[in-house]
Amino acid sequence: MTATPSLVLRGGESVLHFAGGPVTLHRPDKEHHIPLAAISFVHAEGSSLAIVLTASGANEPTIYRVTGVDEAAALAFGEAVTAALPADPAPDGAALVTTRTPGPPEPAEAPAAPGVPWKPVAVTVLLLALAVFAVFSVIAVAAARG
Repeated sequence: MTATPSLVLRGGESVLHFAGGPVTLHRPDKEHHIPLAAISFVHAEGSSLAIVLTASGANEPTIYRVTGVDEAAALAFGEAVTAALPADPAPDGAALVTTRTPGPPEPAEAPAAPGVPWKPVAVTVLLLALAVFAVFSVIAVAAARG
């Protein structure tokens, strides 16, 4: 079994991810996880890529479109997803898609505990320990010389 490389396709404020499993579409307000069984076909045309979901005969298919993408990258992305599609797709792809609202970005560093910041205190203690060691070393050398 060959591993599928992780592909990313950016267009405007939309980003598509594909690594062999579901296609993920990130938009500023929503994130869609699209299982491969939900996809009827992928169509790349110019600077646009459309992911067309399967639909029953009575319903119009749901289409996720990303525009403003690199043409060559859109073709490569579309070919990779198409090659991974199952032989028997689900009859109603829209029912398989999960959508969530992205939360706020996580902070880069946990907020410090209230009180004295530990890093400056640790540096001060270390410098004092080195100074005491240096003083005792000088005293020991002076005592040894007599």
